[in-house]
Amino acid sequence: MGLLKMTKAIQLRQVCIQDAKKLLAWRNDELTRLSSHNQNVVDMTEHQAWLEKSLKNVNRKLLIAVYQGDDIGSLRADYDNEKQAWQLSWTLAPDFRGQGLAKEMVRLFAKNIQDAVWAEVKETNLASVRVAEYAGLDFSHAKDNILYFSRS
Repeated sequence: MGLLKMTKAIQLRQVCIQDAKKLLAWRNDELTRLSSHNQNVVDMTEHQAWLEKSLKNVNRKLLIAVYQGDDIGSLRADYDNEKQAWQLSWTLAPDFRGQGLAKEMVRLFAKNIQDAVWAEVKETNLASVRVAEYAGLDFSHAKDNILYFSRS
């Protein structure tokens, strides 16, 4: 019963330029960086340029997950023409870890994308492995310490 209630409580909204500071703080969080392909700290100038470009990119979906009035994480999908699928990535705000919220927000996000999707997860990132599986993505293969998940 709790999960159904939680699912209804999570909403997704478009990212706007005013979210830049919050997104950067989440992105530069130490645990988030350790789980990311790019582990470098990003400065505001670089982040602002990336965000402005991202908001104009028709092949990128960039959303914020909201739970009980709080922004709890970010979701991104980048369309790959070659694979004809969306690559998913997500970040959960540090204050909301350990509550099952990442699973719910990614599942909702993936459900709203009708096309094929895939995700790359570091094999050491067990939380994101569980998130990908919960979101309906199936493990396909591993290469160079990266696990690949997809849904047709």
